[in-house]
Amino acid sequence: CAAISQPAAPAAPADPSKIRHEWYQTQTHVVVGILARNVPKEQVEVQFEETVARVAISFSESIKYELPMKLFAKVIADECQFSVGTAKVELKLKKHTPGKWEQLEGDGTGGAKAFNTVTEAAPKSVYSGSNRDWDKIDTKLAKDEEQEKPEGEEALNKLFREIYGKANEDTRRAMNKSFQTSGGTVLSTNWGDVKEKDYEKERTAPDGQVWKKWG
Repeated sequence: CAAISQPAAPAAPADPSKIRHEWYQTQTHVVVGILARNVPKEQVEVQFEETVARVAISFSESIKYELPMKLFAKVIADECQFSVGTAKVELKLKKHTPGKWEQLEGDGTGGAKAFNTVTEAAPKSVYSGSNRDWDKIDTKLAKDEEQEKPEGEEALNKLFREIYGKANEDTRRAMNKSFQTSGGTVLSTNWGDVKEKDYEKERTAPDGQVWKKWG
């Protein structure tokens, strides 16, 4: 009778204190991920309180990881949950008051701010911890677009769009009427000239062809 192989137990980390954790938040929840791989659920203990969350992972009798967190603000303990996956242990904390936490940990008395509150000095950086300054990135993209040099028809269309975008109402009417009624052969920005003209009568067809008005 062949022996049935048992799945190998997850290897215990050499130094559990080096296990990293990360967090992000939504309007109503804070999510904490503990980056420990292939941990059996029965080896994980989690406790939720109003201002505290505790996690303990037992890798062996002598190796244990513990993460006690004094939270920035209050949570609803009965509505907090955790899950154990192949890549991490994840905690989902239900905020007592919806809004934005300034940080994960604190003294439990922090207040939640509205997510759409933006101070003048604050850069548009990703709140999950990224150090990217999105103001600088936006400025660079705008500069790159200005430095692009389109050619041929693309350059002509770009020029038309820029003129039209900066034009007043009379100039726009002139451009629309002259271009459309001339069959695309005339583009004028002078409404004083265009409003009295009938480009459909004045335009000529290529040799061997005739203009035909439909409708």
